[in-house]
Amino acid sequence: MLLEEKPSPLIIFTVGTSASGKSTWARAMQSQYSSLNIHVIERDAIRAALYYEASGQPFSWKTWDKAQEDHVQSLWEETIRQAIMEADVLIIADTHLDPERLAPYAEWIRSLRTTGSDPEMIIQYFSSIPLIDLIRRDQGRVNSVGGAVLREQLQRLQPEEHYWRAIESKRTSQ
Repeated sequence: MLLEEKPSPLIIFTVGTSASGKSTWARAMQSQYSSLNIHVIERDAIRAALYYEASGQPFSWKTWDKAQEDHVQSLWEETIRQAIMEADVLIIADTHLDPERLAPYAEWIRSLRTTGSDPEMIIQYFSSIPLIDLIRRDQGRVNSVGGAVLREQLQRLQPEEHYWRAIESKRTSQ
């Protein structure tokens, strides 16, 4: 009897500013679809774990050592490598505001599957909401990023189709 290979997971990239609801949506998907093995991967969660491990304190952007970002990236990649073999759905719940950076991530994830079909990739786009509403949401969060960061992120947020093109670009050109 041949064992069937586990199908590639559905990969969902979130796109949106801080405080737009990406993490809340991802956790809601885990609850709503509890019969699926949904992994949520967020750089913010990795930062928080590293920070707590080093300081015993809850994460703070004010005292975060940005020199740790390479380590965060390495842990993020390792977490994705593991999850892609186990998950039915993999939600990568980060801002992903730059389509030019998103495209190589999509290609890298495709390269992780050595057998079977390429994973299907989609975008969950969180359209911009008024700045004042983002600031209110942000102020209610434990690790707020502040109005200046939110303004800069709103300026960088592009139309949804740019992100779809980024995850589809290499596959359709081959």
